[in-house]
Amino acid sequence: MSFTRSSPWLLVLTLWTQVGTGCGDVEMIVGVSYDDRQARTELDVYLPAGTAPAGGWPAVLAIHGGGWRQFDRRSMAGAAERLAGAGYAVVNIDYRLVPEGRYPVAVQDSLCALAFTRANAAAWGIDPARIATYGYSAGGHLASMVGVASAGARHQPDCAAGVTGPPAAVVSGAGPEDMWLFPEVDTVVEFVGGTKAEAPELWDAASPITYVDGAAAMPPPPFLFVHGEEDWFAGIEHSLHMRDALVAAGGQAELFSIPGGGHLINRDAAAGRYDVIVTSTDTPEAWLVIVDFLDRTIGGGR
Repeated sequence: MSFTRSSPWLLVLTLWTQVGTGCGDVEMIVGVSYDDRQARTELDVYLPAGTAPAGGWPAVLAIHGGGWRQFDRRSMAGAAERLAGAGYAVVNIDYRLVPEGRYPVAVQDSLCALAFTRANAAAWGIDPARIATYGYSAGGHLASMVGVASAGARHQPDCAAGVTGPPAAVVSGAGPEDMWLFPEVDTVVEFVGGTKAEAPELWDAASPITYVDGAAAMPPPPFLFVHGEEDWFAGIEHSLHMRDALVAAGGQAELFSIPGGGHLINRDAAAGRYDVIVTSTDTPEAWLVIVDFLDRTIGGGR
């Protein structure tokens, strides 16, 4: 499935400044370590206001972007607050960055965080069977890898939380889905661990699309791709190819494309935080599509 909106990008930005977050009261549990052996493996939990429903809140594991080598979970704080305001518990994670977090380490950390979330779901009022992954850019890549590659021996974490299965749904915003679509830019070469000539097997292994298999015993979780049509870093063909592969394999996959949408992150260092200001996911139109997708796949929290 593919759908788009024809609103000009400037109008989208104007609407977003008018919408705000609309979070209401959100309970936060800050700075929880999901792997005590590492320095960059902490998470924040955002819980919706009120009492958790029977069975627990549906939840979202939020994974930040930054080319696998910069930023932290603060860049997903706004999205986490909005999701909590929409009735979803959110587990907003950090993971080890390049060079320490070179593939497959960042994937292993993301899976460890999911395993830790499921192990602590009862304490947080979360339904462990209704957890989606959601990421932007490099975070979209990791959200997709957790969605389709959790069974691979290369990706199994050795943390105390143990091994876990795939999430119930995946939202990938401008996520790299096929590493071979990239030129050999430093960001990708450093994450993968070599050039295409030096390590072609790693370029395959680090690509979510590699793990889409129609013969698999279990179908992949439903996917939503959100992508700007003018993305200069991860072109929209990443989402197009991955969507088509998932559908061909019998999976459910949707693409929401934004005309004029790009790939831009702004750091407000003076304020001590990271603000995502112009991305494919951080628009009011995309926000409505994301929440609708989550409502249909893991169930609305309200």
